[in-house]
Amino acid sequence: MAVFDAWDGKRVGWVVLGLVVAALIGLALFRYVGPFLFAIFLYYATRPLYRRLDRVIDHPNVTATATILFVILPMLAVVAYAIVVGLRELNQLLAANDLEAYRSLFQPYLGVVRAGNIDRLRDAITSGSASSITSALREGLPGVVGRLRTILASVFSILAKFFLMVTFLFYLLRDDWKLRQWFYESIDHDDEIVSYTQAVDDDLETIFLSNLAVILVAASAAAITYYGLNVLASGGPVVWTPVLLSLLIGIGTLIPAVGMKIVYVPYGLLILVAALTTPTPLWHPVAFFALTLVVVDTIPDFFARSFLSARSGVHMGLVLLGYFLGTLAFGWWGLFLGPIVVVLTVHFGETVFPSLASDFLWE
Repeated sequence: MAVFDAWDGKRVGWVVLGLVVAALIGLALFRYVGPFLFAIFLYYATRPLYRRLDRVIDHPNVTATATILFVILPMLAVVAYAIVVGLRELNQLLAANDLEAYRSLFQPYLGVVRAGNIDRLRDAITSGSASSITSALREGLPGVVGRLRTILASVFSILAKFFLMVTFLFYLLRDDWKLRQWFYESIDHDDEIVSYTQAVDDDLETIFLSNLAVILVAASAAAITYYGLNVLASGGPVVWTPVLLSLLIGIGTLIPAVGMKIVYVPYGLLILVAALTTPTPLWHPVAFFALTLVVVDTIPDFFARSFLSARSGVHMGLVLLGYFLGTLAFGWWGLFLGPIVVVLTVHFGETVFPSLASDFLWE
């Protein structure tokens, strides 16, 4: 190609150095791709709030710190607690119904809420019985040290990834405009590239922010409704696993057309069967269906989906496939990578591919 004709040894050397540096950075990011993608997700989900606060505070460092400390960390704490409670309810549900075959499928996740090495070590330390002391002496110092090293290694790994995520997020919030300005100046503000990157940026913000809002609103409304229903109910709870069901309902909002009905309709039918075959009151399934349809499904879903459909330029079916296929292909961090790939692909097909195809056809 003509672009390579004027290249001399100096330019080739710079290109080689750039490729080596890019490969090293890519290797480092790949090793910690989960925290990096999670930081990107939180960046797009909280960027509108950060910009509103920055207009008032007018100090990027303070604004980014306040956004992380008072918005993101409490939100992550609530979500983590809800997930742990939901896993505990799932574990109890599978154990109570003798579903060990299905229990094994969730073993990597249910292991978080089961008694493990930490609990056994804590019991051995806090217990003053002679049998515990004898057991500890029999196990020997190497066994205790090895267990402590395993626990400390796991804790350090989690803290390191959390620190990386917070660091990525802080500088993305504070310096995103610098990165954008440097990139646009480097490409001499090429109209096609600028248009492509801006469309991708806008849609990623819409998808991550809106879907996060839909999930949180639906899950919160469901949890409050079901806990309130259980408090008012007599003769046992109406909803056996309120937190788990609320989390599943929130995730179910991502499914087009059907939505959360794919979760709460089968659950309501189980309550109905229990009411018809056991002493459970018949008003339990009636109240469950009525409150879920009105309070949990209709009101939040109507406003949230209207907001999402009005702003997003990507078909929601493709976004759903991005979530599912990304998670199946890459693991938990594929939940964030999948939508990014979908948005990049859609806008590439809309703005870049037609011109490339015409160039190849006419050559």
